[in-house]
Amino acid sequence: MRFTRIVSRNIAVALLMLLLPSCFGSPSDAPVLTAEMPLHLEEHLDDASIEGSEVRESIVQPIEWDFAEPQPGWTSGPTESWPTLDTKVAQVDGALHVTLTEENRREGDESVRGYIYVDLPELRREDWSHLLVRARTDSLMEDMRIWFNLGERRAPGGWLSPFLSMGESTPVVSDGVVQSYRIPAEPMWDEWEDPWRQLILTFSAGEMASIDILSIMLVPKATVYGDAPVGVREVKLGNGYRRALYTHAPGRLGYRLRVPEAGRLDLGLGVFGSDTPVTFRVEAVTEAGESLVLFDEAYGDNESWRQRSVDLSEFAGQRVTLSLVTDSKTPGDIAFWGAPTVSGARTAGRPNVIFYVIDGAGADWMSVYGYNRRTTPFLERLAGEAVVFENAYSNATSTPLSAP
Repeated sequence: MRFTRIVSRNIAVALLMLLLPSCFGSPSDAPVLTAEMPLHLEEHLDDASIEGSEVRESIVQPIEWDFAEPQPGWTSGPTESWPTLDTKVAQVDGALHVTLTEENRREGDESVRGYIYVDLPELRREDWSHLLVRARTDSLMEDMRIWFNLGERRAPGGWLSPFLSMGESTPVVSDGVVQSYRIPAEPMWDEWEDPWRQLILTFSAGEMASIDILSIMLVPKATVYGDAPVGVREVKLGNGYRRALYTHAPGRLGYRLRVPEAGRLDLGLGVFGSDTPVTFRVEAVTEAGESLVLFDEAYGDNESWRQRSVDLSEFAGQRVTLSLVTDSKTPGDIAFWGAPTVSGARTAGRPNVIFYVIDGAGADWMSVYGYNRRTTPFLERLAGEAVVFENAYSNATSTPLSAP
């Protein structure tokens, strides 16, 4: 099954590369975009011409465990600080059957808890994006959580954890149907520089419960951007989110557009896992054929965005081909153009401000704040162009008092 998926993906990429010249055409064939309102270039990828941006062949591949066959590397066992975590696991009907019993309940704990883990070949945690788990259960299982490395560690709050660092959790659907769970491979309370040596999954339930694990896949960040030469994704660098165009340097995206009065291009610069800086360049070609470099900067910090603004006012009222160009000493480096937006002078007498209020929504259930199901895709899009606040304080716990 794993071999089939990888081959299919590579064929898809190859076909897409063969079709690029006919699909995207040349700049002269592309429609002319207008920026009467702010023009978000990432929303008009179909109107862009694309040159280069070839996917690097040697990218990190996913690691997959398919429990249709026994996977003896996955096991459990007691820990010194939490001996009741010793969990019953067995290969049953093409799945890893995990059972939680009353023996897994610590004194005074409301839940029974268990875990399974596997040794890893000393990975760099920052190379990995998320975990995909296919599982089914008809028990009232509460949640499933990812942890990183075995090892006693006193966690925030003072309790002693048998694991090094805790990750995100996901509620478990108890309908007996195979469900897919996407869990970010991000520690919640700290980072570490040592290799990632064990992948741990914990489970909790109010009473005796079991769950069948059909497959587990650890997905590297590089493959998230490796299925296409260019694309659009919500990208987090540091604490900043952007809805971004991604390309593989060297590459060029060309847009034909009519520049508005007082035109400007606002964008963020970002890179993924690059050991060398990526050069970002904005070029303009006028109808008369004059070619100008409007912006040229090298950037290599993969932990944060760099915000920039490019003045387009000299082209007001003209049609130009605006190109977003990337280059790197290492072919295939992934570059991000964060929320590239063309705007002009405001025509309205007053600003247009909209307050969008949601009552009773919790951040821990919103994908814009890291929840693993895509519950708030439009808020993610808005967040990619705006500011996301990590903390909010309410003056009351009821709507009539708080919302007004």
